[in-house]
Amino acid sequence: MDFIEKWFDKLEFLSLRLSQVAVVIMMLLTTADAISRYLLKQSIIGAYETIELYLMVALVFLSMSFVQKIDGHIRLDILFDRFPKRVQDVLNIIYYVFAAVMFFFIGLKGSNMTLEALQFNYVAAGLINLPLWLSYIWIPIGSFLLVIRLILLALLLAIGKGKYSETDPSDGSEML
Repeated sequence: MDFIEKWFDKLEFLSLRLSQVAVVIMMLLTTADAISRYLLKQSIIGAYETIELYLMVALVFLSMSFVQKIDGHIRLDILFDRFPKRVQDVLNIIYYVFAAVMFFFIGLKGSNMTLEALQFNYVAAGLINLPLWLSYIWIPIGSFLLVIRLILLALLLAIGKGKYSETDPSDGSEML
């Protein structure tokens, strides 16, 4: 299990870095577009579409798994923290399995959309004909990475090696 987790951590870190590259490109493209509009009175053609259809999708889907790993997704703990540790673990396992199933189907649908867009050469409507499969591909990649992360978390909790197995979640020791 340790080998799988270490291998997956590396893959997940690569995915995180790709999402960070998407943020940097978005920032540079937005800045260049704003400067171009201000100084040259002309926008960069396709900048908005590129950010909206490609970079934003990559940013969101490629970072989801890492955010789950560090427990960074929003959750309401008002009632949850009042349960005993074992009940919290069981509820987390149920949540992880349910979320993994949901994201598996999201990834499956994203795979189908990607293959269809690639097969039929779908392009985005706009000033530049950008291929849509390059936008859709991030959905299955990110979703399947999240599915693997959720399954790993559920398995680790089930065997007693979960994130909170040794520490109290309220003492802040789970933070990086």
